Amino acid sequence: MRKKHFLPFTICLLLFASCNFSRTALPTETILEQTSLAVTSTPETESTPPSTPQLAPVESVVISPYIPFYVVTQVDNLILRANPGYLFEAKTTLPNASRLLVLGRAPGGEWLLVQTPLERTGWVFAQFVTSEGDLNLVPYVQPADMQVVCGRVLDENRSPITGIQFAVVQEKPGSPPRNDAITDETGTFYAFMPLDTTGTWAVSFTAVTCTSNVMDKDCKCINGVCGGPVPESISVALPLELNEPLEFLWK
Repeated sequence: MRKKHFLPFTICLLLFASCNFSRTALPTETILEQTSLAVTSTPETESTPPSTPQLAPVESVVISPYIPFYVVTQVDNLILRANPGYLFEAKTTLPNASRLLVLGRAPGGEWLLVQTPLERTGWVFAQFVTSEGDLNLVPYVQPADMQVVCGRVLDENRSPITGIQFAVVQEKPGSPPRNDAITDETGTFYAFMPLDTTGTWAVSFTAVTCTSNVMDKDCKCINGVCGGPVPESISVALPLELNEPLEFLWK
């Protein structure tokens, strides 16, 4: 019997024909072009914001007709990263209750491109903020200087399975680096990786979240059966040579 894991709240990407952003663009009506973001070698804590923060210009970002709105951080020392993923460098840390202007979101919706009260731009994990607007209306951004490991989870009827978490872990001894991603409404997950990432990595099923469409409102398996992906893990070599998403069948 396959062991299941359920996460009521996961803390650890829209399905396109290609997951390699350097080769295939997202739909033009939903793309914002992101410029390369400077990275600090040592993150600094964001200090007290000015009383009337202003939106600083972000080169090559087109926000019309989207009207940016704010989110508020719900944890202390939330990391602002240079790109959307746990393996990218930290630019600064943000105190609890910081108001961040939302400029865009990464495919999959897990990471938000934001501007801090001190006018620094970077990426935060969306589950650690509350929103003053509808995050589903935020335009998608094509992140720069990165590669992406993506996959999709479909059932036997080719319907998407949402809310399934995967870990992307380097296959090496010790404490290997790890990234995480959760399937979106199309059944697709996006794990963003630094451009210079190499080696063999295992992409493995780790959990079913309470927001998955195989769970009911009480975070229990529908009809008592949740199932699981086949295979449970796929190894990939980075940098990627193929741009097709990994395939997992939910049974």
